[in-house]
Amino acid sequence: MKISDLLDMEAAGCRIIAGAGGVDREILWAHSCELPDPYRWLGQNELLMTIGHCLPADPADHVDFIRRLERAGLSGMVMEDSEKLPKLHPEALLAADRLALPVILMKRAIPFASIARMVAAANDSNQAQQLMTLNQLYRAVLGNFDDPLGFKRQLEGVFKVAMTTVDLLTGVEILPGTLSLDSEEIKQLANGALPYGKAMINRMGSLRAGEVSAWSLPTQRPTALLVEESPGSMLDSFTMTHLSQVVAGEANRRTHTTLGLAHQRSHLLTDALDSSIVQERLLRDAAQLQQPIHDLTVAVTSMQNEELLFTALSLAGIAHASQGHNGHYVSLVSTKDVRALAKLAEYHRFGMGISPTIANLEGVRDGLLRAQLAYEAWDGSSAEIISYEDVGFSIAPRSESEAKEIVERVLGPLRQAGASEQTLIDTLCAYLDEDRNWNATSARLGIHRQTLGYRIGRIEQLTGRNLKSSKDLAELWVARTALKRS
Repeated sequence: MKISDLLDMEAAGCRIIAGAGGVDREILWAHSCELPDPYRWLGQNELLMTIGHCLPADPADHVDFIRRLERAGLSGMVMEDSEKLPKLHPEALLAADRLALPVILMKRAIPFASIARMVAAANDSNQAQQLMTLNQLYRAVLGNFDDPLGFKRQLEGVFKVAMTTVDLLTGVEILPGTLSLDSEEIKQLANGALPYGKAMINRMGSLRAGEVSAWSLPTQRPTALLVEESPGSMLDSFTMTHLSQVVAGEANRRTHTTLGLAHQRSHLLTDALDSSIVQERLLRDAAQLQQPIHDLTVAVTSMQNEELLFTALSLAGIAHASQGHNGHYVSLVSTKDVRALAKLAEYHRFGMGISPTIANLEGVRDGLLRAQLAYEAWDGSSAEIISYEDVGFSIAPRSESEAKEIVERVLGPLRQAGASEQTLIDTLCAYLDEDRNWNATSARLGIHRQTLGYRIGRIEQLTGRNLKSSKDLAELWVARTALKRS
């Protein structure tokens, strides 16, 4: 039964005074309550009936009262139409309009018990169908679905709806179905949903002019279930509660499983970069942890994106080995998943460098070098993936061995400068990183400008290069970049 059905019944003697946008809300049950916090005792799709004694004594608190009713998921509020009884403040009625929470006045001659019996009678006829639908739901849950899409489509078949489930912090569809959302719709959900609720099943709102309803779920992470109904859908408020609980349970299970497996895979990247690790052992570990070993791509981004990228890749079901390395966050993925990386970078507005496809795990070291070079070519002006092939370095090192050669050829004299070796190298790196700004470099190193001048002179003397020469600067910059990888 819906609010609109109750309003259409002449015997109910009801008229709506606010929240008319919510007349399609389902009524599962109708309760009379005069306690000061009825939203604690009534739940999803239940109708509050009151003579006004439950209203806050201070009219200024009436708006918050309406908001709490809406957040608890109530269908609406019925009050006796009497001049002698408390009334809602006009601002509260405006809030009900904004929230589409129906506020209804009922004739004094109609007892609350009559409304309760009308709701019960209307819902009795649906109970048999509800039980059959729930039976199908829990039979589907007992199935073994390793593929999240298979699980969701089984449920879609039961209820004749299109669905998807979104992790609101990463924007990743963790239990995808046939319903597709674009990035702007997901951001709209994330912006509007997080304050409402954790550990509760709440209707958060709708998308596409009401065609898609959004529900928050009692999950480990802020998660939304999106449902698009069609003619013949077998979904009402009662079955929606069961469906939400089932989806929440599966979302929690997959979150725990995928994040746990991703943590186990992390060491594979470290091992692949360690030339002392026997390849047979590395291949065996990768196979046990379901990590791809052929046609791979290395991705590099800022360490600031560590938690976000790790979680998003895991929840999206992408097999990855990820670790921090030399001040960057590095992920090893299958080349087929690069498109998913690009979507993440665009959605969260960060840059990422990627290597060319590498044939197997033996190429990870060189792949990392090229991904780092690509990332360092990112100018920070847009959110995008930068491919090594697109950067087109002409004098950059193409492999780890080539990087070592460049460092030795250009910076070799500095590395042989005895006790001052690391000081001079650190000074050169800081000077180049600060775009040759003397004040910024001095501040970064914590030294006086005169000390910086002395060190720059020593660097030029030992390397035989002039820091005012474009050609010499280019060689020193490439050598400084290669130094990280040698």
